[in-house]
Amino acid sequence: MLFVCKVSLFEKVILHFLKKNQIHSILLRKYFSINKNINIGKFSYGCFTDEIPEGTTIGNYCSFASGIKVFNGNHGVEWATTHPFLYNVALKMVKKETIIRHQLKVGHDVWIGSQAIILPSVKKIGNGAVIGAGSVVTKEVAPYSIVAGNPAKLIRYRFDQQTIDLLERKKIYNLTKKELTNNLHFMYSKSQFYKINSLDDNKQK
Repeated sequence: MLFVCKVSLFEKVILHFLKKNQIHSILLRKYFSINKNINIGKFSYGCFTDEIPEGTTIGNYCSFASGIKVFNGNHGVEWATTHPFLYNVALKMVKKETIIRHQLKVGHDVWIGSQAIILPSVKKIGNGAVIGAGSVVTKEVAPYSIVAGNPAKLIRYRFDQQTIDLLERKKIYNLTKKELTNNLHFMYSKSQFYKINSLDDNKQK
């Protein structure tokens, strides 16, 4: 993450305009997928930055606040020196990278607060999870959990297990914008969640 690939002035201008419509832009998602090997789902935003390393997968409907950093590798703390000369190919000291890079998978409908840091030890953040602002995440985050702090610890779950299971069956994060609009009045209270008409419901009919 220390050394970012050079981007031409033309690309910077194009990216600047595409990011203005990042919630919807298919072209922006294609650019990040092809050029950065970062796959970002529909309606997710805030994650089109240089602070997200290659190989990261981000689901649909995710909300990333500003200043979030995701790290996919550590310096060699057991080596004689921790300097990147020993592992970073871009510095032309070594011919191939000598540290292990980890790939982070972020589920659907995840909200990550401002200035949160995700360390390389984290491989997965579950669907519906919430990470508090300024948190330092050191381990996997369970689905629909709220974590915060340094290191991040479980505060509570957003819902009881029965409601979580219902939401997972409904797969709201796969709805189109029109389908979400049609179900909007059922979204604000868990007592109404069962009324949401999801794609999964339609398949079972």
